[in-house]
Amino acid sequence: MNTRVARCASAKGEKLAQRLSQILAHLHRGDLIDKHRLAEDFQVGVRTIERDLGERLYGIAERTAEGRWQLAHAARAMVPVRHLDTYARLAGVERLFPDSSLRYLLEQLETQQPARHSLRVQPMPCEDLQRQGLQFAQLQKAIEHHHECRFNYKAKPRHVQPYRLVHKNGVWYLAAVEGALLKNFSVALIQALQLEESSVFTPDPQHHDYIDRKDDVWFTPDTTEVLLRVDSDVAHYFVRRSTLPQQQHRQDADGSLLVTAHIGHLNQLLPLVRYWLPHVRILQPLAWHQALLQGLEQALAQWAPGSPSARQKPAVD
Repeated sequence: MNTRVARCASAKGEKLAQRLSQILAHLHRGDLIDKHRLAEDFQVGVRTIERDLGERLYGIAERTAEGRWQLAHAARAMVPVRHLDTYARLAGVERLFPDSSLRYLLEQLETQQPARHSLRVQPMPCEDLQRQGLQFAQLQKAIEHHHECRFNYKAKPRHVQPYRLVHKNGVWYLAAVEGALLKNFSVALIQALQLEESSVFTPDPQHHDYIDRKDDVWFTPDTTEVLLRVDSDVAHYFVRRSTLPQQQHRQDADGSLLVTAHIGHLNQLLPLVRYWLPHVRILQPLAWHQALLQGLEQALAQWAPGSPSARQKPAVD
C-alpha cells in the first residue's frame, strides 16, 4: 500500500514539474497566458492553474489588468527569451540541435563548466566585415527604405535597386536589381557606396519570392536540370544534407544515388564534381560531362612532366 501511494505521489510530482516548466517557457517567451486555455491544455481544473500561477510561481508570474498572466517585471531579463528563437532563425541555426525546445537551450546555456561541456560546435569560416560595418548598415537602410544605390564593383560603376542581404557559406552578398536583372554582389567588394535617398523604387514582389525560394546565390532567370550518379561510398554525404540547389535524390539497390539538381551555371557544378571524383559522374547534360573531361585533360597536360608549367619552379628567397 505504501509503495502504491509513493508511486502515485511521484507521478503527480512529475506532472506538476512538467506543467510548471511549460508554463515558465510560455512566460519567458513573452506570452500572455489564459488560465482557461492552460486548464484545457493540461486537462486540469482552472483552480489548479490559478494555484500554479499565483502560489507556485509567486514572484515570477503576475496578473494583467485584463485577467491574463505574464512574466513579472522583476523576473524579466534585459533581452526577452522569445528573441532567442528569432535570433536562431536569423542566424540559420534553428535546426542546429536535435532538440529545439527552450528547456534544452537553457540547459546548455546554464552549464557551469564550458571547458567540460559535452557539446562542441565548430564555427563556420566567415569573412571579416568589421571594417565595413558602416557600409553594411547603409545597405540595410537602403533595403528597408527602398533607396537606390550607386557603388563601384570590380572596377565598374553600378546603379542598383537593393532587395536583400544574403549570407551563404560564410560570405555576405547583396541581392539587387541592375538593368532589370536580379544579380548578386559580394559585399566585401563593394566600394564607394552612395545611397540615393531622393530616389525611391517600388520593390517587385516576384523578386522577393524568388530570393526566398533560392537556396543559393546564383541568380539566373533560367536553370539547367542536371542528373548525377553518386557512388554508394559517398552517398551518405549527399543524403544527410542537400549539397546542390533544389537537390532531389533516389537511392538504388546498389546503394548509389541518382541525384537531380537545378544549376544556374556550369561553374556552379564543376568544382563540386571535381572534389568528389571519381565517385560522382555527370550523366546529363552530356555537354557538361564533356566540359568536365576537357578541363581535366587540360589540367593534366599543363602539369604533365616536361610541360612548361611543370618545369617552372617557385622562386626561393
